[in-house]
Amino acid sequence: MVRNWKTVWKWIRCLGLMLLSICMLTACGEKVTPQKLMESMSKNMSEITSFANKVKLDIELEDVLYTTAVSMDISLESTSDPKAGHALGKAHVKMRGTELESVLEVYQVMEGGRRATYSSLDGVWTKEVSEYTKGSVITIDNSLFSKMSDSGDDFHIAEGTVDVNGQECYQMYGEVTGENLKGLLGGQMLNAYGLVKLPDEDAVSELVIPITFNIYKEKLLPARIVVDMSEAMNGLYDKFDKSTNVNSYNIKLDFDHYGAVEEIKVPEEVKTLVTGNTNQGQ
Repeated sequence: MVRNWKTVWKWIRCLGLMLLSICMLTACGEKVTPQKLMESMSKNMSEITSFANKVKLDIELEDVLYTTAVSMDISLESTSDPKAGHALGKAHVKMRGTELESVLEVYQVMEGGRRATYSSLDGVWTKEVSEYTKGSVITIDNSLFSKMSDSGDDFHIAEGTVDVNGQECYQMYGEVTGENLKGLLGGQMLNAYGLVKLPDEDAVSELVIPITFNIYKEKLLPARIVVDMSEAMNGLYDKFDKSTNVNSYNIKLDFDHYGAVEEIKVPEEVKTLVTGNTNQGQ
């Protein structure tokens, strides 16, 4: 009987050592911090060759005589090699008793070392060529995750996890500057791709804006980004003595797929349609 207990104890001890080794190898019990999540997202995003996501914007601006409402639903795809992006969606605008719905489409590719952006509103195509290759209207700047990790103390992780696209996710929330947000999402997204005229677009960089990240627990990649700019935008309009009241100013990005986007090319038909409608940017 004693020998049997010794045998059992030996197996228990071996099992314990084995589990301890597994925990050490897999960082079992390691505390998840905002800094670690930001750094992991930055590293993992830098290794991603492509991703697809959906963007939803809901904006309502109330003036003395009328209310302007803008809603947008856009599907985006992006590849890193070659560097390219494609966006397609609809914009619904309600202003002064009139409602308009337009179809938006954008291709962004590199041509001869410069960034070429082909944009369409209801089938009317224009092209802009720019030497400046940062701040894309299609892709997000994943290096911003690494930069924001320096201000990780401003972020907090929710106790429980959430479900996004059927997968378990961490939820991290905090505040970012308008400058970082413009770098992350692109300045054009913040003004609804030109549908909203802000009192001063440069002043947006100085705003402090609440943001929530949902991060796939297994992949440690962004699952959803939610931005609520309502209060910050109200302050911006007040600063410039505008009577506009911002009832809502929200942006939501859902990341559906990683590494599954095919090569993005501008259709020859589109290139033909922009002949004579090309602008040379900086």
